[in-house]
Amino acid sequence: MLTTALVIALTLSGDFPSGPQVGDKLPDFKAHQQQGPDAGKEFMLHEKTKGGPTLLIFMHGQGDNAITRPGFQFLKPVDKYASEQDKLATQIVWVTGDKEKIEGFLKRAENSLGLKSPVSICLEGGKDGPATYGLNDKVQITVLVAHENKVVANFALSDPNAKDPQKVIAAVAKVLGKDPPKEEKKEEKKRPAEGRPAELQKLMRQMINKDNTEADVKRIAEEMTKWAGRDEAKQKELRSYARQVFDLNYGNEHAHAALKRLSE
Repeated sequence: MLTTALVIALTLSGDFPSGPQVGDKLPDFKAHQQQGPDAGKEFMLHEKTKGGPTLLIFMHGQGDNAITRPGFQFLKPVDKYASEQDKLATQIVWVTGDKEKIEGFLKRAENSLGLKSPVSICLEGGKDGPATYGLNDKVQITVLVAHENKVVANFALSDPNAKDPQKVIAAVAKVLGKDPPKEEKKEEKKRPAEGRPAELQKLMRQMINKDNTEADVKRIAEEMTKWAGRDEAKQKELRSYARQVFDLNYGNEHAHAALKRLSE
């Protein structure tokens, strides 16, 4: 049986509560397994959870915003920790009104996202998700931690920040009867974020501006090509970066076309 302390686990709902709250039952719903051991198959949630410790991460992003940079930065450490827990049933679930579009995004971005936990697409309720869940599309991500099909922690994240992953990981550790892992000290990086050269980072930020015209994108792409020049290492860096940003669907249609060319 769960302890009283566990049942009253922390609920972080902010201004936009989303999903079943602490103490509520975890309803069943139908989904399509996009990535994982049963990829391509449909399933009911309770077939996967079997009433054991459960982590559900609902992704509310649609279209070009299927996942934001803060959302991705939140997801990576939580996914890594969850994938290492044998007794934890985890599902990263996209709720969407356009299954084919999200499916296409997830196929393109599979390598760039690098998610280790099972990824699925909800088949109920369109972008609102299962009717029994009361998910709120004003948040980016809804996280539920459950045991015996009852919610013990709820995190409704409108704008994920650097502290949110540790809060979720701590809640998961608690339901598993473990101490939360100690935060690793971040080493000071000598290179810019994500290890990309500063000048290329600057050009990429310009490239993914949603207001860019076709002419703007052409000019920026030419500057990127000029930056790489005949340096094979720089050319490889540019192709890799362009592929990553293209897979994540950043920028407008002109940027998508240019990034695809630059990645080849």
